[in-house]
This record gives sequence, structure tokens and C-alpha cells, in this order.
Amino acid sequence: MKYYRLFCRTAAALAMLTSLHTALVAQGMSTGRRLTLQECIEIGLERSIDVRRAQASASQAASRLTAAFGAYLPAVDLNANYNRQLTNLRPQFSIVNGVPVTGQPLPNTYGLNGSMNMTLFNGFQREADFDAAKLTMNATASDITFNKAATRFSITRQYIELLRRKQILNARRESRAMAAATLERVKALFDVGVGRSQDVTSQETELSNIDVALVQAENDVIAGRAQLLNVMNVDAMQEIDIDESSVPSDVSESDIAGFRRRLGSESDLAEASMSRRADLQSAIERTRAAAEGIVGARSGYYPTISASGGYTWRNFVIADFDRQGQVFAGLFIQVPLFDRFVTQARVADAELARAQNELETERVRNQIRTDMRNAFAQLELAERGVDISSKAVKFATNNANAARDRFSVGAATLIEMQNANNQLITAQINRVTSVYAYHSAVAAVEFATGTSGGK
Repeated sequence: MKYYRLFCRTAAALAMLTSLHTALVAQGMSTGRRLTLQECIEIGLERSIDVRRAQASASQAASRLTAAFGAYLPAVDLNANYNRQLTNLRPQFSIVNGVPVTGQPLPNTYGLNGSMNMTLFNGFQREADFDAAKLTMNATASDITFNKAATRFSITRQYIELLRRKQILNARRESRAMAAATLERVKALFDVGVGRSQDVTSQETELSNIDVALVQAENDVIAGRAQLLNVMNVDAMQEIDIDESSVPSDVSESDIAGFRRRLGSESDLAEASMSRRADLQSAIERTRAAAEGIVGARSGYYPTISASGGYTWRNFVIADFDRQGQVFAGLFIQVPLFDRFVTQARVADAELARAQNELETERVRNQIRTDMRNAFAQLELAERGVDISSKAVKFATNNANAARDRFSVGAATLIEMQNANNQLITAQINRVTSVYAYHSAVAAVEFATGTSGGK
């Protein structure tokens, strides 16, 4: 009996401490900035590492395209030089046509050279480089689109998960309030000599168990908030709150039917999804760019034709540009006879790159099919879960109300009422889980099929 009383006092103390902790945590949770789902997505897109990396790659690809276009333009160089002789500056004596001539030293020498070189034909190398650069730039643009869609989906899914955890926390708090009220009622019955002490300790134990589940639900919310901030690439230590109206807290049969009508069948979406998914478009563009690489590699088998021209001038004084200067022009043809199999090796490397990109494209296609199959399976299960959980909540609510009524008139035991309340809270949590699982499944289907909104 001594240990039994000690256990009861410990349980009551734990319940009191847990209640205080719950109040403090609840107060702290309400202090953050309230963000809607769209606001979280906008922040995440702006700070996403994957999106910024793709944007940097796109900038580099644009520069490469400009450089590839520059291969069609002439290269122009201009340089000037000056030299001064520092030693042996004595007058120079020489005989010109039998006449002795004494010349003063000319220590300064000036020069000016300008040239222009232009490739006329290099075995279709520049054409292949330009096409490959353009295709690569298109691929990086698709990378940006896909990374934005993936970021949007990750944030949406985590936002929905945090909403689910908050709703479960609310359900736990309601359950605790109900259990605390039941404990007060049982104590009052015991004080007037109607109830039993076993009922008091039993309800205190029940309340302590609920407090443990409540603390776990609070921790789940804290962890869910940190995970949301993580996918947004925001400091997880800051306090934020989320807007529960961003995602509907319930799902009706008409909502499910309406989404199915807009979506269409899985088979109808299969081909359309292939054309909408940006990751597949990126893989296709890179495969085409790799094919252009083969054309460029084969340029080593063809002659190279280029033209050049320019002006050169050299004198001891800055003058006589017309007499001391020369204008020149030339045409050059280089025919490869034997390059020690270098071109053959380049072609083999380019063919390997194209084969690898083709395999990557096939992998992306299979991944899209897998994403679609998983998403539609998730949607089907979520639809069933919504229907089942709705019925379960209805049955559990009727059962709990009946158990409370019977207990109030002494027709049911406390254990029966506790069991009914536990069934109700379980049904409510299952309902919350099924509703938000459906919203998550909808987001997964839209991502898999490439129909998610936003740019």
C-alpha cells in the first residue's frame, strides 16, 4: 500500500509538471511569424541550393553559347612595341658605294602590328559546338524548372506533414482536457463516498499516459518545424508558425471525385507526363548535345581553311607609316594526313558520352514511370483511408458519448469509458493522418505527372 500511494503521488506530480511544460511550449509556439504555404515555397525557391546551382550552370551555359557563336567571327589583334638600345651607342662608320659615311646611332625602335584571322571551314567543328552549346543551355533551363518543381514539392509535403502533427497535437490536448475533467469528476465522487479509490488512481494513470503522448506530439511538432525550415534552407533555430488555412483540414467525397475528373486515368497521363517532366527534357537535350559532340570530334578528319590579313609597321622614329608599313593577306589550308589516331580516340570518347546520356535518359524515363505508379498507389490508398477514417470517427464518437452517458449513471465502469475515449482519440488521429495523407498524395501525383503549378 505504501508503494502504491507513492506511485499515485508520483503520477500526479508528473501530470502537473507535464501540464506546465505543455502550457510553456504552447506559448512559445505562438511566437513565430505565421507563414502560408505559398510564402514558404517562395522563400524556399529563393534560397534553394539546387535552384541556385542550376541557375549558375545556366549562366555558364549562356556564356559558352556566346563563345560558340564567336567562332563564326574573325579574331582581331593589335599590338605595339618599343625598344631602346642601351649600350654601344657610338657613331657608326661605314662605306656606302665607296663613300665613307658616319652615322649617328639610332637607339629607339618602334613597331605596330595588327592582324585579323577568320576560320572559313574547320570540318563542322564550330557548327557542332554552337548546336551543342544551345542544347546544353536549353538543358540547364529545364534543370532550373525541375529543381523548382522538386523544391516546391518537398516544401509542400513537409508543410502538410507539419500541419498533420499540429492537428494531432490539438487532438492530444483535447484528449488531455477531457481526461483531466474526468479525473476531477472521479475525485468528486470519491470525496462524497460514491466512487472508489481505484478509479481515482486509474484515471491519474490514464492522464499520465496521455501526458506522455502529448509531450511526444509536441516534440513531433518541433521536429516537423525544423524539417520544414531545413527544406526551405532557412535557419532551423528560428521560430515560425504555419497557417492552417493554407491546406484544407478536411476532404469530402466531392473533392476526391473532382480531382479524379481533372486528373484523368493513369494510362492517359503516362505519355503526357513524359513531355511535361522537365528532368526528362533536360536529359533529352543533353543527349542531343552529346550527339553533336560526335560531329565535332569527326572534324579532325577534314581539312581546315582559314584566312588572315593585317598591317605591320617598324621604324626608328614614329613616322613613315606608309613607306615603312606593309599590308598583307593570306589563305591557309591545313590537311590532316596522319594525327596518330587522336581523332579516332576523340570520336570514341564522344560516342561514349552519347551512350551514357542515352542511358541516363532511359533511367529518367523509368524513374518517371516509378514516380507515377507510386504516386497513384499512394492516392488510391489515401482515398480509401479518408473514407474508412470518416466512418471510424463517427462510430468512435457515438461509442464514446454512449460510454460517458452510461458512466454518469453508473451503468458503465471507468475502464469502459477510458477504452471508448482511447478509441475516439485514435480514430481522430487516424482521420487527421488520412486527410493530410490525401493532400500529400495529391501533391505527389501532380509532381510525378508534371502538372504542379508555379514556375
